[in-house]
Order: sequence, then structure tokens, then C-alpha cells
Amino acid sequence: MEQIWLIEVLKGIGRFFLHPIFYYALLLALVSGAARVKRERNDFHIRIYKGSLELRSLFPAGLICGLILSALSVAAGVEVSWPVLAAVAAATILFSLVGQFRFLSPAFTLGIPVLLFFVFTWLPVQLPDWMSGTTDAMVAGLSILAGLLLLAEGVLLRTSGTKHVSPKLRKSRRGLNVGAFVAKKLWLVPVVCFLPAGPLSVTASWWPVVNWGGHTFSLVLVPFLIGFQHQIQSTLPQSALKRIGTWVIWAGIMTTAIGAAGLYFPYFPAVAAVFAIVARAWISIRHRMRENNAPYYFTQQNNGMIVLGIIPGSKAEKMGLSIGEVISKCNGEPVRNTDEFYRALQKSPAYCKLEVIDTNGEMRFAQGALYEGEHHELGILTVENNINWDPDQAG
Repeated sequence: MEQIWLIEVLKGIGRFFLHPIFYYALLLALVSGAARVKRERNDFHIRIYKGSLELRSLFPAGLICGLILSALSVAAGVEVSWPVLAAVAAATILFSLVGQFRFLSPAFTLGIPVLLFFVFTWLPVQLPDWMSGTTDAMVAGLSILAGLLLLAEGVLLRTSGTKHVSPKLRKSRRGLNVGAFVAKKLWLVPVVCFLPAGPLSVTASWWPVVNWGGHTFSLVLVPFLIGFQHQIQSTLPQSALKRIGTWVIWAGIMTTAIGAAGLYFPYFPAVAAVFAIVARAWISIRHRMRENNAPYYFTQQNNGMIVLGIIPGSKAEKMGLSIGEVISKCNGEPVRNTDEFYRALQKSPAYCKLEVIDTNGEMRFAQGALYEGEHHELGILTVENNINWDPDQAG
């Protein structure tokens, strides 16, 4: 029996690499990375992050979340069928094409299929052939899984979502240059689920979602693609993403609780799906309204140069400069733009001492040695409105 379980586990992992979403996620990450690099070069004449950033961010955090969710899924006995997997995959691909990453939340990619299956299983309509074999327990389990994945989205937003956020330049309502950030991430989260029919059998009856009895089953490792996309311009990106992540976590907890009630009340899986869709849409709309009504954070300053971005591996990163800080003086000279900044650097070509106002409004010093020609490669991106300003000279 142990050998059969081992073989089925290996087959379940193999099914992960046969799933089209796995390869679609790789393609989507590569295309997204190329588009980001193109935008960064248009704005700053330089690539800030490598084009492989999205591809490298696809797996590590998602794998950890998938391991935890798999334990919960197995404990709950979440059962899926090939029609369920096909519906979720189709929704994922469709939403990624229609709304880019904005609709790749589990609230939409799983919530919509839950509603679809609920309509066909509960309303007096003819069930399509491709949906045959889909049970009420599967719909309830899928609603619970939607809540758990929504919870994972919130956790990922608060952790890895705050890293490597790409800056951009845009025009304000008055036509001035202002800075903003494009928070856009993808995670591939593999979750272990049960497939009806197979060589495995159990005698335990404690699984809340599925009571197998004398039935048999097999295992499948399902790749779920989670994505989000928000523009941030009124505050530091880390603060905004942690706030959004907290809201999404609460939405996930509530969705999971409502979906679990669907094990006992037949209409609750649909209620859970509707709640997830409305809650996630409301979170996005509320964020957009907040951004539109608040003043711009990254604008040209009177007391110095605000740091919009730091090139990875640059001298600025080694000096400990951070996004949102304001460089008020360079080598003892007040600076408000890159021209003044470079003139101040020339006073001491071998050494750079900066007076910096951090995001808490407190003064600190950042300093470091320079080598010949290195002052042109400090790696600081700023916001300016000089007529002849060249973004390529942004520190």
C-alpha cells in the first residue's frame, strides 16, 4: 500500500508539469518582464531590474504558500474534477488577457467558476456534458479553496509583493513630472487536491469535505496562478501594499468561513464566491479612489532631491539610500536637482557625503568612497521638471 501511495504522489507531481497553467505562467512572466524593462528604459533610459525578475519571483514564495495550503487542502479533503480544473484554467487565461494581472486574484479566477458550477448544479437546467461528474461537495470545496488562496494572496502582498516595485514617471494634472510605482506580481501556488477515481482508498470518515467511504481516488498537484496589479503614487509602495494585503487577508478569512458553511448549507458556496468577488473588487476600487484623491508623494522638492528609485547593486544601494528619502545636501552643498548634485560631487571626486532626510523626517548622513567616473553611476532615480532634464542623468 505504501508503494501505491508513493507512486500516486509522484504521478500527482507529474500532473503539475502537464498542466497548461504551469507553462502559461512562465510565458506570462517573461512577457511581463520584457514589457516592464521597455517601460523603464522609456522613462529613465536605463533598465532598473532584470527582465527575468518576474520569472524568478514566480516560484519561491508561491511554493511555500502552496506547501501550507496543500496541508490544509488534504486535511479538508478538497476534491476537484477535470472540468473544475479546466474551468479555473480557462478563467485564469481569460482574465490575464482582459485585465492583465488585475483580475488574477483567486476571488475572480476561482469565484467565477464556483458561481458557474453552482448555477448549473442548482438551477433546473441541463448540465453540459463537460461538467458531468461535478458534485455539490466539489463546489463547496472549491469555494473553501478560493478563500484559502485569497488569504495567501494577502500574505504574499504583504511580504514578497513589497519587494522590487518598479518606479515610473507620469504627468500630473498640471502637466508636471511626478513619480509613481507599478506594483505588479505573479506567483504560482501548487496545491495538492483529490481526483475522483484512482488506485487509492481510505477508510477514514473524518474528512469534512469528502466522505469517500468505499470510493477510490488519486492525487493531483494543481498550479494556481495568483497575480495583482496596482499603481501607487500617494505614499510609499511598501505602506500601500501592506495595507491592501491586510484587507485581502480579511477577505480571504471571511470567504473561507462562508465556504466552510457551505458544507452544511447548500447555497453558501455561491454566497462565498459573491462575497470574494465583491470584496476584492471593492478593495481595488477603494485603493484607486484613495490614490486619485490624495496628493502626489513623489514630486520635485524645494528642500532637496526625492529618491524615486535605487538601481540594484549601485553605489546608492551600498550607501543605504532608500526610496522616499530626500537628499538635501551633497558634500556640504544644498542640492535641488541633478545639475546642482553633480556640481557638488565635483568638489570631492573621490568621496561623497550626503545629508539625507529619511521618510520619518529625521536627518541622517550617507557617505562612501568614489572611484574615477563612478559619480555618474550612483544609481539614484529622481523626479525633476527642468526643461532640459535628461532622466539618464538622475544620479
